[in-house]
Amino acid sequence: MELRRQDYHVERPLLNQEQLEELGHWGSATGTRQWRTWFQCSRARAQALLLQHLPVLAWLPQYPVRDWLLGDLLSGLSVAIMQLPQGLAYALLAGLPPVFGLYSSFYPVFIYFLFGTSRHISVGTFAVMSVMVGSVTESLAPDEAFMQSLNSTVNQTARDLKRVQLASTLSVLVGLFQVGLGLVHFGFVVTYLSEPLVRGYTTAAAVQVFVSQLKQCWRSAGSCPRAWLALWSPHLWQGWCLWW
Repeated sequence: MELRRQDYHVERPLLNQEQLEELGHWGSATGTRQWRTWFQCSRARAQALLLQHLPVLAWLPQYPVRDWLLGDLLSGLSVAIMQLPQGLAYALLAGLPPVFGLYSSFYPVFIYFLFGTSRHISVGTFAVMSVMVGSVTESLAPDEAFMQSLNSTVNQTARDLKRVQLASTLSVLVGLFQVGLGLVHFGFVVTYLSEPLVRGYTTAAAVQVFVSQLKQCWRSAGSCPRAWLALWSPHLWQGWCLWW
């Protein structure tokens, strides 16, 4: 069956700039009226502002309980089982007691449940972040600063207390920076990051985590099988060079 060809004819009047602005009622508003619109308060505007800062109030009433609840419970349980040992390990990477890894695994997810806007983002502990925090805690609160003179052992209680204070201070400071960057919508910079840059950063992060844990395998130069395995510790280079 052949389709008939239909011709369309549309007529539009020719308008200049003045006629177009007059037709669309366009014009510059006065400064007083513009400020009034900025500070107007109404029920609809207050509701929109509340939903903007608490997105959970928008999607939670529309959540299909019968269709999604069972699947979400099973997926949440499986992720929690995986996150328990990971949280403990990441706390050790940061130089903190293992229980703080469980805190870091729970509270960020709960806060993002209230204020988050994406269902695909991954929130929680990360190896690179733990290593960066661990570099700060180990440099500002080393084991040598908490040695007991009686038996030459480390006072782990005082050391852990100091490292927890440092990690908490660092977290609050970084959070203030992130809130400030979020207020100015600084996330647009991510659109300019190329794919090779992201892949290189991911690969370098994996190498950094691997290298940072080598010192846990060989604590001393005598137990190190080769001197080049201890390149991450510049303080022991001189002794290893003599041994080599």
